[in-house]
Amino acid sequence: MSITAYHRHFSVGIVLACLVPAIVFVVGNFAGAAEIRTNPPYEPGNPWPFEQAKNVLLHAKIVRPPDVNNLKAGYAINGEYYDRYKHGGYEEHLTIDLEQPQEINTIRLWTYWRDDCFCQYYIEGSLDGETWTILVDRRANTKPATENGEVLRFPAQQVRYVRTTFTYSSCDNKPGGRIVEIQGFALDSEAMAELDRWKKVGTGLHGSFGSIDQRYDRDKLPCTAESMTWSGTAWRGERVNAQIVLWTADGADQVRFTTTPLQSKDGGEIPASAVRPQSVRYVLGDANLIPDVLDTAGRLDIPARSTRPIWLSIDVPSKTKAGLYQGNVNVTAQDGASLAFGINMDVLPLVLPEPSKWSFHLDLWQNPWSVARYHNVQSFSKEHFALLEPLLKMLADAGQKCVTTTIVYQPWSGQTYDPFDSMVEWIRHPGGTWSFDYTVFDQYVNFCAKCGIKEQINCYSMIPWSNRFRYFDQSSGDYKFVKAEPGTDAYENHWRPFLVDFVRHLKQRGWLSRTTIAMDERPLEAMQKVISFMKKTAPQLKISLAGGYHPEIKFDVYDLCVHITPSLAPQLIAERVKRSLPTTFYVCCGPARPNTFLYSPPAEAAWLGWHAAAQGYTGFLRWAYNSWVAEPLYDTSHVSWNPGDCFLVYPGPRSSIRFERLREGIADYEKIRIVRQMLRKSDKPEAGKLLQRLDTILAGFGYKAAQDIPAADTVNAAKNVLTEISRDIAAWQ
Repeated sequence: MSITAYHRHFSVGIVLACLVPAIVFVVGNFAGAAEIRTNPPYEPGNPWPFEQAKNVLLHAKIVRPPDVNNLKAGYAINGEYYDRYKHGGYEEHLTIDLEQPQEINTIRLWTYWRDDCFCQYYIEGSLDGETWTILVDRRANTKPATENGEVLRFPAQQVRYVRTTFTYSSCDNKPGGRIVEIQGFALDSEAMAELDRWKKVGTGLHGSFGSIDQRYDRDKLPCTAESMTWSGTAWRGERVNAQIVLWTADGADQVRFTTTPLQSKDGGEIPASAVRPQSVRYVLGDANLIPDVLDTAGRLDIPARSTRPIWLSIDVPSKTKAGLYQGNVNVTAQDGASLAFGINMDVLPLVLPEPSKWSFHLDLWQNPWSVARYHNVQSFSKEHFALLEPLLKMLADAGQKCVTTTIVYQPWSGQTYDPFDSMVEWIRHPGGTWSFDYTVFDQYVNFCAKCGIKEQINCYSMIPWSNRFRYFDQSSGDYKFVKAEPGTDAYENHWRPFLVDFVRHLKQRGWLSRTTIAMDERPLEAMQKVISFMKKTAPQLKISLAGGYHPEIKFDVYDLCVHITPSLAPQLIAERVKRSLPTTFYVCCGPARPNTFLYSPPAEAAWLGWHAAAQGYTGFLRWAYNSWVAEPLYDTSHVSWNPGDCFLVYPGPRSSIRFERLREGIADYEKIRIVRQMLRKSDKPEAGKLLQRLDTILAGFGYKAAQDIPAADTVNAAKNVLTEISRDIAAWQ
C-alpha cells in the first residue's frame, strides 16, 4: 500500500477533496499572492499492522485461461486499493501465481464499491494448481462493499496459487465480480491478536475520555470501556486540557465536533467558543508514527480499524463566577452516529493573570525564515508577516518574553533546515567606513511587539559558531566574509563600528534597555574577551548566554540560562533573582528525559514548568519554536537532531500536544507563585503548613528524580496538591 493511499481516507475540511494525490494549500489571500503549495499526504502510512508486513500478492503473476485477454487484471495486485475504477475487470475467477510457496494467514480484499452492491465469493489456495483448499468462504455474504475493504483471516497455509471465485454480484445479478485490490499477508501473533481485538468491537463510532498523559496509537484499539464524562478543576483565566479518544472498526466519515456552553446552576456560563476540540494528527519521527499535531480541520474521516484522539482545550474566562459548570462535546458522523461527552468543570475563585502578565521568562527561539520557505513567500514581505502573525500570537499566548533576532549571517551555521539570515545588513564602503541597514530588524521587532512579544530583544550573535562574519562590500558589489576570533584586533576592529552605531540606533528606537547581545554555548575564554570588549565599547548593552555556568562571569551576564543539569546552586539563583537578573534553564538535544521530543511522554513538557518553580529559576529556554524540517506535517525527522527537537508547533499555525503541555506547566508555575505569595501574606494559622506542603511536593521535581519516576506521576500528584491548597485558600475568601 502506498503512503498516498492512507491520505485518501481523510477529508481535511469542507473544501479539501479526499481523492486527490495531495492536499493543496493556497499560500494566502494576499495581494499578488499566486503561489500554490502542494503538500504530501495528510498522514503517513498504511494502517497497522499491514505497513510492517509483506504483501505476498503484490505484483505477482496473473494466471489466465488461454481464451481470456484481460489487460486490467494487473490492477488487482498493484498495491493501489483506493481507486475503485482501477479494478481487475469483471471476471468469475482470478488466479494468482506467487511462483514459489508462501505462507499466508490473512487476505485483504477490496471489491468494486458502488451504492449497496455486494459480492459473494470464495478464495482458495493451492501448492500445485490442482488440489485446492478453501481459505475464505463468503458465498453467503450480503454486506455491501466499501472503500475500507475486508480483512479475511484463516489458519496459516502454504500456497503458491491463490484463486478467487465470484458466485454472485448483486449489481449485475449474475456470477462474477471486480477486484479493486487483493493482498496477502503472513501476520505475526501480535498483529493477529490486534485484529482479533478489533473484530470484537461493535459497528459504528466509539469514544471515551482518555488521558492527556498518553499517546494513542492510530491503528491499535485504545480501550474497551467507554468513559463519557470528564471532571476537572480550574482557576479563572486558566486553560485546562483533556483528551477524547475515538475509534471505529468499520470506519466513520465526516466526523465533526460541536460544543455547548458550560453552565452553572446560578446562571454562570463559559461560552461554547471557549471549549475547543481539535483532532490530533499523526506525524513520522524516525519512522515511527506519533500523535502530536493539533489540527485545524473542522471534520475528518476515520478509517476502519483506527483510532483518533481529540484534544480538548477549555479556556476559562477570567471573570467567570466560581462554581460547577457543565456542558457537552458532541461528536457526529455522516451516517447519523453521535456521541455526547460530558464536562464537569469546577471553577475556583482564584484568578490566573493573562499570559502577558506572567512572570515566567519564556524564551523559545523563532525562525521566520522557516515560515517563508515552507509557504514559499518572500522573507519579510506582506505575505510573510501575515503568516507570521498567528504563529507569533500563539507564542505570546504562552507568555513568551523574548524576540529572537540576528545581527550576523548564519549565527548557528547550518544546524537547522532553514539557516538564519541576518536581520542587519553590514555595508562596507570604499575607504573602509561602515553603515548598517536595520530595516528588517526594525520591522521584525515592531511586528513581534504588535503580536505581544516585547519584553526583551535578543540579538545573535557576537560569537557565532563559525566566527565568520559576512558583509556587503560596496566596492566590488559582492558579499565577503571575514574570520576573526574574539580578543583579536581583527575582531574588535570589525565589531566596534557596529556596536557604536547599534547603541545609537537602539536609543533612537527606545529599545536599548531591553536589548541583549546573545550568545549560545560559547566557551568561557571567548565570553570573557567579548565581555571585556563590550564594557569598553558599548557598556550600555546587556549580555545573554545560554550555555554552561562559569562563576567568573556569573554577574556579567544579564540573562543567564544553564542546561538542566547540573543545576545552579540555590543561593546563586536567589542572589541573581534579587538583582533582577533573568536566570533560567534549558533542554535541547539532551537530555533524553525530561524533554519535549516528539516521542517524549507528554507530561515531561509540563514537568519543566514545575522544575523551574522547584529550583527557583525565573523561566525556561528552548532553542527552537518553529525551525521546521522540509515537511513537518508529514515527517519531523532531522538529519542531526531527535524528532521534534527543532520545533514545538507546526505550519498553519497548528499547536501540538507538546506545546500545550509546556504552556500548562508554565501556567502552573504562575499558580505556584501566586499561591506562595498568598500564603506568605496570610495570617491564617494553617498557611505555614500549606506552604510547607507545597514545598515538599516541589522537592520531587529534581533532575535525578526525573530519571526514575515517570513525569506523569510526579506532575499529577503535584497538581492534586496545588488544587487542594487552592481550594483551602479559596475557602478563606
